Amino acid sequence: MPKIVATELDWIKLGLQKFAEGGIEALVIEQLAKQLNSSKTSFYWYFKNRILYVDRIIHYWHEQTTTSIIAHIQQHDSLEPKQKVHQLLSVMFSTIEGKDFIYHFRKLGTTSPAYAELLQQIEQQRLNYMSGLLIACELLEDEAKNTSELLYSYYLGWYERNKHRTLNPEETKKQIDLLMPFIEKNHS
Repeated sequence: MPKIVATELDWIKLGLQKFAEGGIEALVIEQLAKQLNSSKTSFYWYFKNRILYVDRIIHYWHEQTTTSIIAHIQQHDSLEPKQKVHQLLSVMFSTIEGKDFIYHFRKLGTTSPAYAELLQQIEQQRLNYMSGLLIACELLEDEAKNTSELLYSYYLGWYERNKHRTLNPEETKKQIDLLMPFIEKNHS
């Protein structure tokens, strides 16, 4: 049976899944090619080496979990800032598909300062976006920054506790109902 030539996106999506499961050690090109029913040549056509592959995986993850979410929420000009906060919390607490991606990304950063800096930039982008929404909700700048830090830290802990569960919409609603009064209280 002839080998299938996997697309760049096929490689990236499988790499994202494997990285989330086992970090950089899980990105064994021969095994990935076998799972894609493709050859290693297909991999090297797109990525040249594993470092470039990891970079593309992280870029794709960043686009899917941060950039596109922010863009999607921002395109709704008719929403009030509080509604945008609600929408962002809905997205944050409705999925746990990434499993251990951030954990492995953070771990990779312990051996590579460039990855540590990149993760810090991505997390700062997330914090800045939430702070901006909270400032638009009439929180003072310091309150907005502190609240964003608390919300993000809460989210990371919640995610760690729930990443191996199956979520239902009630769990998302529960988290929003818990957090929205906290946000509203901070600017009363």
